[in-house]
Formats: sequence, C-alpha cells, structure tokens
Amino acid sequence: MDDLIELSSYDAGWPAAFAAERDAVRAELGGRIGQVEHIGSTAVPGMAAKPTIDIMVGVEDLVVDDTVVGPLAARGYRYLGEYGIPGRHFFRKGSPPTHHLHWVRTGGDFWWKQVVFRDYMRAAAEDARAYETLKRGLADRFHNDRARYTASKSEFVSSALERAWRWSKAPLVVFDLEATCWESGTVLERQETIEIGAVRLGADFAAVSEFQRLIRPKDEPTLSPFCLRLTGIRQEEVDAAQEYPAVLASFADWGGPGPIRYASWSTYDLRQLRSDCRRHGVPLPPALESHVDLRQRFAEARKVEPPTMKRALELLGLPLEGAHHRGLDDARNTARMARAVMGPA
Repeated sequence: MDDLIELSSYDAGWPAAFAAERDAVRAELGGRIGQVEHIGSTAVPGMAAKPTIDIMVGVEDLVVDDTVVGPLAARGYRYLGEYGIPGRHFFRKGSPPTHHLHWVRTGGDFWWKQVVFRDYMRAAAEDARAYETLKRGLADRFHNDRARYTASKSEFVSSALERAWRWSKAPLVVFDLEATCWESGTVLERQETIEIGAVRLGADFAAVSEFQRLIRPKDEPTLSPFCLRLTGIRQEEVDAAQEYPAVLASFADWGGPGPIRYASWSTYDLRQLRSDCRRHGVPLPPALESHVDLRQRFAEARKVEPPTMKRALELLGLPLEGAHHRGLDDARNTARMARAVMGPA
C-alpha cells in the first residue's frame, strides 16, 4: 500500500493539514527543532499530488536518537533512516502514508533544494503544469513501482531545479583550495588546507566579491619544499595565518546564509574541507553542502571525459590567468568556466 502511486487533485485543505501537524510536532519536540517547512507537491497550490503531506524539519544537530524517535513514534511515525538520501532522516506516518517527515540540517543542500524548487513551482505556472502532466503520465505507467516513478521524474526535476536556482537569483560561490603536499605521500587524509580563494558570482554570473585567506596547518605546520615551489606560498605567511576553524567561519560568513550554491573544480575541494572539519572537530557550514561539481558539469556539457582545469580552459579557448596552484587565481579561472558552462545562453 505504501508504494502505490495515486495522484489526487489539489486539496485546499492541505496547507491547514500541514500547519496542524507542524504544531503537533513542535509540541512534542520543543527546542530540538528550528524552522519547519511544507514542501513537495502538496505545498504548491493547484498542483495534483499524492495526498501525503511532506514536512521538512530543520535542525542544527542531525543526530536522531530516542528523544526524537520516541515522540514521533507516539504520533504514528515510523523511522526509516536516510531512506536513500544521505544527510536526511526520514519518517513516515500512516499506511498508505498521510505524512512524510524529513529531518535535515537547516540551510543545507536538501533544505535549499526543497525550498527553492517549491517556491519556483508556486511562481512558474508553465513549469508547474508541465510537472503535473508528467507526474500524471508516470503515475499511470508506474502505478505500483515507486522507484521507477521517482527515477523517471529525475531529468525534469534536475532541469527545473536549475531554472529555479536562476529564478531565485541565488549567488554561486566558486572556490579553490590549496593544501599541504609532498613529492610522495600526498593523500587527502594527510593534507591540510593552507589557502581558500573564492569568487562570488551574482545572478548574471558577474563577479560580485572575492575572498582569500591563508591557513596555518595544525599537524604538519612546516610546508615541504615541494609545496613551497608548487604554490609559491611562503612559510612565514602560513606561520602568521589563523588556524582552519577561524578561517572557515570567516569564509562561511562572507558567503552568506543562503540560498546559495558553492562550486569547485571536482569534488576534491569539498572533500578536503570535510577532512579538515573532522581533524579540527568542527561542523561543515550547512550552506557548503549545496555543492556543484563544475568539472563534471563541464564534461557533461562538452561530452568529454572530465578534464583538468587547464585542459578545460584550453577547450574553451581561454588563457590561464594568474598563478596556477594559488587559491584565488584558480578560483577566478574556474569562475570564468562556470559562466561558460552554467551562465546565460
């Protein structure tokens, strides 16, 4: 019963049903939760939907324990873990389900994608009609197959979400890291970020502002001769710099609270930030979860194997500007490619 796909015409009572459940969940969980949002198709006036109210609960701490599961179970919710979406804890109520509850970090990737997509669908009547038509057709084809129904929507949702990001005028922050390195033995777990460079692009993909800070390494504070040659960063510069937690906080403050997207050339930079967060025992700022892999975007757009940054510039006929392997210069070069790949046609 839970996996049957049955769409209902829009019900004007859905917003009130969300509000009632939101208030009840707040009464159960009190100070554990922050903002609560109505998401999904039942949150879009006029749109046909599965008659299941989707509730997104924003929290600072993603930990789900008995103090969360117990009160929600008392309201009829079953805890189903991440249920296929990393960083999202999922609860289902009823059979067939009457409510879905998504427990996520406020301001993270899941949070902003849901809010931006919902608000866009509320505003963009043509895309909303196209989405409803698609869902009705897929519901007829995959009435008993939720997985194929969801997968078959993915291409439309992805393209509409890109339009939604542009409609929201959310900025894109293109960033690049430099990290400690050695002629041999360079692995992510050993490396530490020593520079963050970034360019903030506005809705028209023009540069709005820039960020550049050096960082003093914690575990191996003396840079190798190889690292000094590669980056041109001087030992005395990192010796005088702040440590990672303070610089990361400054970077997040400069980027802003969102909606916002961060982009880098491949996923390395995000993985390095996560590694440094573990090393220093600090959380990754939620907004950084909304990450775009520009290298993969470039490869898909050009139908080529994912290239190096220098090779991608060559393919676009753009010269490499500034010093390669310096954070801000590489961020500037990557921002130029972001305009070419993601900017206005």
